[in-house]
Amino acid sequence: MTRPGPEVEVQTGPAVPAVALRCALAVTAAAALALAWAPAPPAVLSPVTLVLALLVAALVWQPGLGLGAVLALVVGGRVVAGDLLGPVALGVLVLLVHLVLWLAALATPTSWRTRVEVAVVVAGLRDLVVVQLGVQVLAVVALALARDGLAAGDAWRLGALLLAGAVVVLVLPRPARLWWHDTE
Repeated sequence: MTRPGPEVEVQTGPAVPAVALRCALAVTAAAALALAWAPAPPAVLSPVTLVLALLVAALVWQPGLGLGAVLALVVGGRVVAGDLLGPVALGVLVLLVHLVLWLAALATPTSWRTRVEVAVVVAGLRDLVVVQLGVQVLAVVALALARDGLAAGDAWRLGALLLAGAVVVLVLPRPARLWWHDTE
């Protein structure tokens, strides 16, 4: 006869339903696509609109299929092939695409009935903000280069930016245990 093990009670904090995460994913993905197509939007009932709507629906239904990356490629291709966006629109678009990728990764291991602790969402958003600081600078540099080309003094500025990035990577503290060295 086996004895039951000791009872364990796990305390959790406030949580949000996974449906809310998936709704946020849908809104964010639709906003990114709308902003990418803002300079020359397709007709409301065009095949392009239908394909983009299906992409968003599939992304929300199965976020783990990698469709967030497909959406990022579609948005990036549209930005490259379309008219230049202004710096504010480009910054918002970069943020939206990053949010789509993050929300898709957050929603991937969840089912429709799962609840995700708010602390997990907040920790992920903090990491996202840190990355966005560097990404926004790079987006502005890319926009400046796309508009005006590379002038004589810009090569030095670009080199200084790369050097500053290398210094940040070397100076930032590293975790005591690296995820790729885990043996457990």
